[in-house]
Formats: sequence, structure tokens, C-alpha cells
Amino acid sequence: MKHNNMNKCSLAVKLALVASLGGGYSTVALAQDANVTDESEIEVIEVSGIRGSTKASINQKRFADSQVDGIAAEDIGKLPDVTITDSLQRITGVQIERVAGEGGVIQIRGLPQVDTTLNGESFLSATTIDTSGADLGDLPAQLFSGVDVYKSATASNTAQGIAGSIDLKTRRPFDLDEGFTFAGGAEVTYGSISEEADPTIHGLVNYNSGNYGFLLQAVATDVTLATDYNGYNDTSENGGLGWTNNNHTWGGTPLDGSEDYHVIPHGFTAFNKTEERERNALHLSFQAELGEGFTLTAEHMYTEQERFNARRGFNHNSRWQTFAGYAYADGFTGDEFTDGAGNNWVGVDGYQALPYRLQSFTQVNVNEEVSNNFNLELDYDNGGALTGGIRFTSAHATASMRHAYGEGDILSIDEGTLVTGPGGFLPAQYCNNGEEIVGDNGGCYGQYSQGIQDSEFLIGWDASGEHPHFSGFDQMVDGGKGVRSVGDYMADLDSYHIGAFSSEGNTDDKGKIQTFSTAWNYAFDDGILTSVDFGVRYSKRTVDHDQFTYTSEFGDGCDIAQWKAVDQTYIGAAEGDPCYQVSGTGENIGGVWTPYTLLPPTRLDQHTTVSYQTDFGGVTGIPGVWSIDPSNFRDPRQWHLDTFGNVQRTENGGRTYDVGLDELSYYLQANFEWEALSGNVGVKVIETDLYVKQNLVGPNLPHSGLGPDIGDSVTERDYSDVLPSVNLAYGVTDDIIVRAAYSENMQPLNLAQWGDGKSVGLVFDDECNCMRVVNGTLNGNPELDPWRSTNWSLSGEWYIGEASMAFLSTYKIEIESFTQADTIMVDEPDSDGVRRGPWPFTANVQGEGGDVSGYEVGARLALSDFLGDSGFFSSFGFDANYTYSDSSQQAKDVFGKDLPFVGMSKDTYNLVGWYENDSFSARIAWNSRSPRLITPGNAGTGGQSLYQDDYSQVDVSVNYDFNENISVYVNGSNITEEYQQTYVEFPGQKAFQNVYEARWSVGTRVQF
Repeated sequence: MKHNNMNKCSLAVKLALVASLGGGYSTVALAQDANVTDESEIEVIEVSGIRGSTKASINQKRFADSQVDGIAAEDIGKLPDVTITDSLQRITGVQIERVAGEGGVIQIRGLPQVDTTLNGESFLSATTIDTSGADLGDLPAQLFSGVDVYKSATASNTAQGIAGSIDLKTRRPFDLDEGFTFAGGAEVTYGSISEEADPTIHGLVNYNSGNYGFLLQAVATDVTLATDYNGYNDTSENGGLGWTNNNHTWGGTPLDGSEDYHVIPHGFTAFNKTEERERNALHLSFQAELGEGFTLTAEHMYTEQERFNARRGFNHNSRWQTFAGYAYADGFTGDEFTDGAGNNWVGVDGYQALPYRLQSFTQVNVNEEVSNNFNLELDYDNGGALTGGIRFTSAHATASMRHAYGEGDILSIDEGTLVTGPGGFLPAQYCNNGEEIVGDNGGCYGQYSQGIQDSEFLIGWDASGEHPHFSGFDQMVDGGKGVRSVGDYMADLDSYHIGAFSSEGNTDDKGKIQTFSTAWNYAFDDGILTSVDFGVRYSKRTVDHDQFTYTSEFGDGCDIAQWKAVDQTYIGAAEGDPCYQVSGTGENIGGVWTPYTLLPPTRLDQHTTVSYQTDFGGVTGIPGVWSIDPSNFRDPRQWHLDTFGNVQRTENGGRTYDVGLDELSYYLQANFEWEALSGNVGVKVIETDLYVKQNLVGPNLPHSGLGPDIGDSVTERDYSDVLPSVNLAYGVTDDIIVRAAYSENMQPLNLAQWGDGKSVGLVFDDECNCMRVVNGTLNGNPELDPWRSTNWSLSGEWYIGEASMAFLSTYKIEIESFTQADTIMVDEPDSDGVRRGPWPFTANVQGEGGDVSGYEVGARLALSDFLGDSGFFSSFGFDANYTYSDSSQQAKDVFGKDLPFVGMSKDTYNLVGWYENDSFSARIAWNSRSPRLITPGNAGTGGQSLYQDDYSQVDVSVNYDFNENISVYVNGSNITEEYQQTYVEFPGQKAFQNVYEARWSVGTRVQF
């Protein structure tokens, strides 16, 4: 990490916090009915506490010109939940995915195609540089006064989204009382798995003179998030299905001889995952009344975060040698189906697996992310019919990720195991253990460790219970230290040798967005037409994505390697190869030049510190493993330089790209009111120019999956969209509103879906003595169309009291074009040029003809609206809502039924109960969602898809005000320590679990 640069920024944030802690505050929100024209009639809502926040959110919904839900901060620095995303999941129709236990990607009405704006305009988050969806992971909740969720579109709204859009709202100087306002707070958070106490400090200083003002907000956090993972072997962020196949692949007849088909994963694993995150954020805002109706606003939001994501644990896998010969079923779920080829498939929840590879591993991702968002506005409102302004924004963000990996193999590779090569030929300096000398310079096939030399024991995995159970570690096996149990060998550090080191998939991302817009409203004194909105906006967005590997040279530069591994040998077996007969890279055996193994025998603790690991969460049966301490890899480049003497940055041409997206939009919107009916009708035109530069890729470099850049492929496209919208609101009574909306929507793809290229998965194969293709991805396609949809919605709202309402809505989203993952078969050549495929490649393809429909129902009740302000029960309130989402598309499941869209749950529930009196408040919230599709199936799984099972979470918060200046609080997130269970097609065919920790926070807020 570049600690020096980051620490200077951190110091600035923390100095700002010191300056801001210790003051008083007040927050005012305004809500105005469309019929209200006199400022004296505007309802002023003092936002304080749970009831005040509820009242502000209800008024935002009631007086909006479209279908809107929102959340409002209960006080400065206090959204209802710990994170923005956790608060958003309480809104009807909003679903979230979790990363490291915290809220991540957001869906509205089941779709993740959600645009996010900051105070009504596009911005850049360092975690979403090349995406178009909403992931608010680097934005601290304390900076925001509220969040609005738009479920119907208007022509005047900047945001683009298929299912909806989100607007994050910050405070500005004129929002707060005149004079100085000070607010601040500090808290400590404890995680039940990490067992770390993590600090957060935040503060605000505001000055409002009446004519000008400035605001400074700052937040600093230092947290450690922890998760336990177990199940199918996969190294993606939350697990996946890409490494899974079936019992008839690579090996012919299955181990048990069965004619039935069933899923077999690449392996089984259990590990701990931690993420250390230092995050600092700063928000500056200046406003000034310039006279003659002009107001100037200038703002800057800065965020930085460092994330150290580490995984370490146990792994048992097929070493990519076979699926049919790796494992057989040892437990059945009773589920079955027949595929299109007539094969009978059965569901499996237990296996017995042969010892191709038994190991520990440590994997690290080091992320540094910085974003800067600037905003300059000049607004005009001189009390006349014409109001509006001009606005310029400029945002840039950078994100870097550095990866490191090291594995410790427990099985010997020199004798007695299923996989005994191809490595093993070593220089004379490693031939000191009585090995037979076979080379003319004293070389031998050496001993790598005192590990297991046995090919017949079996490791069991049983997922039929709540948590998986591993077995087989009490079996007696032979090895370098005689006959002992598998568990005894795992407990002996001498059993381990390094299988591989690597630093691959590293990325550098740069993104920029610049916008210029002018938006105006002209109001009419009388008539049905109340006003007209019109405006023009230009947006220019660019992304530069580089992916690369840290490689090292070997043999004085005749070879270069990404994977420094025991199963890799110098490129010198044949005349003409770069290392053929190069001194130090091999020697003659019986007159035949034979290359050395690239990585000689290396103890697990030779280049790193190690420790013995026995805690794998709820998993049972694993005795423990020695694994590398993740702290060794805090600087992956330096570690490889220190260990191998040199390091180079080698670009992966197939995964490096540039994308430019220019949009010119203009709109006209008529706002009207006729008796009890009001609304707007508008049209927006968006003209888009798309520039995509991809790389042409040559043959993969040795010892790697790197395809070198051999030229550029440039695609330039343009397309236009005409997007009409209608929003109607009819006041049936003073308290009942019926709304209807229609719109045509467009949202650009994630830029990676246009720009990304091809990557190929390769493993060493004994039979061909080559790197063999096993799978691949075709990630980008510049000819794909953006998401387009036609949306209808209808809702009824009953406003029962100041902080009480009930609602019912229904919606339908017809999706004209979208993208979806599909599996295509590609006959990609292996490293020796021979085509042995085809093999399954995951690709983004164009989808057409899908739709999403459903309904939402809910109520927010403050009992004081019914019982008055006196009495014990009048201090209680309840929120409850339910969303049903259904979808159809061309992709089908194994029974021919429509697959849902990725990420969608049919059912989402929220239930919140709260209590609040003059000094004490408490809140408990329950959120639940039904199974969601993670990824569709492929040919290897017979089309069986991966789902997340039902997931529910309970959060609590308690607050006590000592007086109007000082309060203390306790927050609990996931207090029942729930876990994410996934399954392949059938709930009983479990795949893996992410076990999330409970997190408890204790803090204080002060005001003077």
C-alpha cells in the first residue's frame, strides 16, 4: 500500500473531525404540496428521532411528483441503520446482496440495473468505476441526510435506471440554522467472528450567515469484517459455480460406475475471510446568495479507503486432473430430472473424494480506492415565473487491487500419490536425502516434504446437516514419517511444501465523469398547465481498466512465470525452446536434456511466517492445517521481488480495455393540475456515442493464463433513445392518493460488459505434458445493446396521520433488451497447439423479451396518531411491508420453467418495531428474502443453477439522550449470526455457506 500518500489524506480528515466534534445541531426538512404556492403554508418538519424521520419520509412520498420512497436521517450522522444499504433494504421493493456481511449491490423490484446520483447528478464511487449499478460500499452513512428511491421515471430526473434510481442527499449550509452548528460522534464496533474492536469518529461544522455559509463533514473508520466460508471450492468474492462439473467429465466411467449424472465440484474447502478496512471521507460545501435571485453552491466530496481482504484455510481438490475420477456420491437428496440428452440427474449432498490434492492456502487482495466528486451550481429564483440554473460536475476515481496467493501441499509429489508430476527433477543441491542421482550434473527426482505418500485414502464431505462435516482424517496413511493418521500429518509442519506462489489478476482502474447541464422551470399563473420543465445535459464518461500479473524471470531471463509452482518446468525440453541446454535450467538424463522444476522443494515457512489454524466456523471434522499468515502479503509486489529476486508487471491483454461513453440529452416536461388530478408528461431524448478499445491477444505466455497484447480492436457506435414518461396522481380524498406511471427507460451496461475481453483457464495435464484449457470467459462484447424497458405502475396511498400511512402498488417492467450470462462451447487450443475441446466458456450474450411484474404492500404506523401523545402505548410504532416480484425470460431451468433474473428474490419482507419517548428510543428490524438466483447453470451441471437460499437478518438499535446535548446508543447488526446458504437447483443439494458475524456498536453523539 502507498501508506504515505493515504496517511496524509487521513490526517486531513482526522484534523477536520477534531475541529467538528463538540457542537449542537438542528436539521430542518421542507415538504410542499403541489397545490401550495405561499411559502407561509409550507409545512416545516423538524427531523429528530425515529418519529421525525418517519414523518419526513412519509411527506417526501406524499408530495413527490412521481412514485418515491425514502429514508431520512434521524439526526445528523444518524441514518436508521449502520450503513446506507442496510437502511435502503427497509424500503419496499429494495433487495440487497451482502459482501463480507455488509450490504453491497442494490436491486429495486428484483433488478440491479439501478442508477445512483448524488444530489441529483451523476457521481463516481471508487467501488463502481466501470459499473452502472449501485454499490455504496465506500460511502459512509454519516455524510448523508437522506436517500430517495425513485420507482417511476420523470423526464426531468437525471438518473437512468431500468427498475428505478437512487438519489443520495447531503446537507448544505443553507439547510441548517443560522449561525454555527456543530455535531459529532464516536463509536466502537465489535464483531463476533473477528473479535476486533473497531473505532469510528465523525463530525460536522456548519456556518450559515443568512447570505453565505460553509459546511465541513468528515468521517474516519477502521473496521475488520469477518466471514466463515465452507463448501464447494471457489475463489470468487462470495463463491460461485464456475469450478463445478459432473461425474462423467474427464475420466469416462465414474468412480462408482453409476450411469446417473450428478454435480461434482472441483474440490471442498473451509476458510476464514477477513477484511481490514480503513476509510476516510470528507464533504465540503459552500453557498452564497449573490443577489438578484442567484445562489452559488460549490461542493467537494472525497473518499479514500484501503481494504486488506485475506482468506486462509483448508482445501481438498482434484488438482484439475479429473471430475469422474475424483469423487463419488455418498449422500442423495432424492431430487432428480432428465436433461435434453436423456441423461438422468440426481441431487447429491455428500461425497467421498480421492486425494489428488490436500492443502492449506492463503489468498490476499489489497485494494486502494480514492474518489473525488466536484459540483458547481448557479441557481436562479427571483420570485418570478422562471427558475432554474446551470450545473457543472467533475468526478474522478482510481481503484487498484493487488493479489497474492500461496498454497501448502500436504501430499508428496515425488512418489506414492495420485499426481506425482510433472515436476520433480532438481539440481544437485537438493539431492541430499538419499535420492537416486539420474542427471549428469548430479540431478535427481527429489523429495519435496515429509508429507503423505498414499493414494487410496478418502476425504468425506457431508452437507446434509446445518453445517458441513468433513471426515476421513483418522485414516492411517504412509508417508515421509511412517504410518500415521491423515490428521497427524496435517498437524506436522514438516509435511508441507509450497505448491505455488502467484500474484495474478491485479488491476488498475481509472474513471472520469464530467457533466454540464442547464435545467429550467417556467410557471404559469392559472390554467391546467402549472409549469413546464426543460433542459439540456451533456455527460462524458471514460474508464481505463488494466489487468496484469507480477511475473518473475528465471534462468537468467530465458523463462518467465506467473505461477511459480512445483508442476511447472523450465521451457527447454526441445531444441529451439528458450531454455534448451541453458546452464542452470536442466541437465542431461541418459543423453536427453531434461528441464528442472521451476519451483524447487520449498518448506511452507521458508519465505513466510505460518501458524496452525483450527477454527473454520461451524464446519466440523477438520483437525487443522498450517497456513501462511496473510500479513506476509501486504505488499505482493515487494514480496515477489524479495523472494525471486526480480519482478515485472506483465499485462493481460485479454482483460485490459478502454471505454468512452458520451451522452447528450434534452427533455421537455409539462406539469399540470386539474381539480384532484395532477401529474406530468414529458419526453427525454438521449443521444449516445460509444467508444470501445479492446486488445487483440496472442498465444498465452508459459506458466500463466496471460494473453499478450498484439494490437488494438476499436469499436465506435452510436445510438439514440426517445424516452416518454407520464406520472399521474389523483386525490380521491384529502388523505388518499392514487398514482399511475408509464415510462420507457434506458440504462447503459456496465462498461466492462462492452470492453472486457477473453480469458482462458489453463491447468497442467500429465498426459500431454502441456497446459490444457479447462474453461474460459468471453467477458466483453461492444455490440451489445444497453438495457431498455417499458414500465407501468399503479399505486394507492392512504395517509392516516402525520407519521402513519398504508400503501399498495403493482408494477410491470417489460424488458426489451438486456444481457445475460450463457455458456458457449469454444474449441480453444491447448499450449501445445492441439485442440482437445470444445470447452465451456462463460459469455455475455444479448437477451430479449423478458419481463418483471409484482406488487408491494405495506404500512407505517405511529400509535400516537391514533392514541394521542399521552400514555405508554402512544410511544410505539411499526413498519411492515412485503414485495412480490416475478419474472420471465428466454432462459429456462432444468424443468423448462423461466429462470428469474440474476439477483431476484420473489418475496421480500420487512418488519420494524420501535419505541420512542423524550429521552429513550429503541428499534428492532427484521428483513427476509426468499431464494435468489446467483448464476445460471451450464453444460457441466446439466443446466442446474446456483441459488442463495432464504436469508433473514435481525438488527437492533437503542438510544438514550442524557439531555439535548449528549446521547449514547447501542446498535446490533445480524444479532442472530445468520449465514448465507447456497444450493444447486434443489435446496437439499447444498453448495457453500457464507457465515456472517454479529456486529455490535456502542457510541455517543454530542451537541453544545
